Amino acid sequence: MNKKFFALILCLNFAFFSEVFAQEKLLDKLVAVINTRVISLSEISRIELTLPARKEISPIVYNEDKYSQKQLLDILLRSYIIRDKINAQGYVINDDAVESRVKMTEERLGLKRADLLNFLKTKGITYEEYFEIIRETMEYNVFASKIIAPLISVTEQEIKNEYYRRNTTNKALSFKYNLVDFYIKESDLADKNVDRYLAVLKDYQLTGKLPEEYRNLESNNLDNLSEDAISKELASILKNTAEGSFSIASSISGFLHIFYVQKKDLVESQDFLKFKEQIQNDIFMVKGKAVTTNWFDREYSNYYIKNLL
Repeated sequence: MNKKFFALILCLNFAFFSEVFAQEKLLDKLVAVINTRVISLSEISRIELTLPARKEISPIVYNEDKYSQKQLLDILLRSYIIRDKINAQGYVINDDAVESRVKMTEERLGLKRADLLNFLKTKGITYEEYFEIIRETMEYNVFASKIIAPLISVTEQEIKNEYYRRNTTNKALSFKYNLVDFYIKESDLADKNVDRYLAVLKDYQLTGKLPEEYRNLESNNLDNLSEDAISKELASILKNTAEGSFSIASSISGFLHIFYVQKKDLVESQDFLKFKEQIQNDIFMVKGKAVTTNWFDREYSNYYIKNLL
């Protein structure tokens, strides 16, 4: 009788613990695998819970206002790939390096370790989590500077174009031009349709052929032309003409002129020089996001990734 009772209790206990285990598995289910790294739902949930603190500690990694669980999973997948890639290049962020960075932060802020721990407690994050966020940030900085940055270039003309775009209403902006001036006597044109004239020039640029009506067309190269050397009307026309484009037609002393803008350079003013570095950084950041996204899209195929989220 005692044996039967013991067997019954054993069966009940087994059923109870089996149910608890099943519930735990349900609460902490596997959401992804990358190579040998297993990622669970509880990891994603913990990041969600501590996201405000993470954004404060590492805005370079957690740089969006809101994140879905899939986006947070993508951060973990990218973090694995970043670590793998920089380690392969000899950049290993070990515990000593992270501890050194933590101490530097404490000294910079005038904190003792007890102060840091109290601060982290108010943010709802453990020191171990903080330690790994610092490691993750250091690895991302190495990745950005050693892998992504060499893939990005920002030209002087891009900086000038962006400055011009931000200051289109600024009448003080000044340019220098390399132009090709195409002109013909208005009296030579039976049809003074300026749209046709522009179409003829675009075709001429491609084919070198001109309709008979335009046989008297002439051209002149005007290099390094400053705005001081041209009329206000022409300066206004050229300001609204992009580099590599034809201007609108302009009637000057009985000739119909259209200018092809070979080069359009912003004259470097003190205001431009003041904002130049910031604009360069802004362009670099925009390009950096696109380059980084494309880089990861290529790298994903080099890893075994199972995404169940």
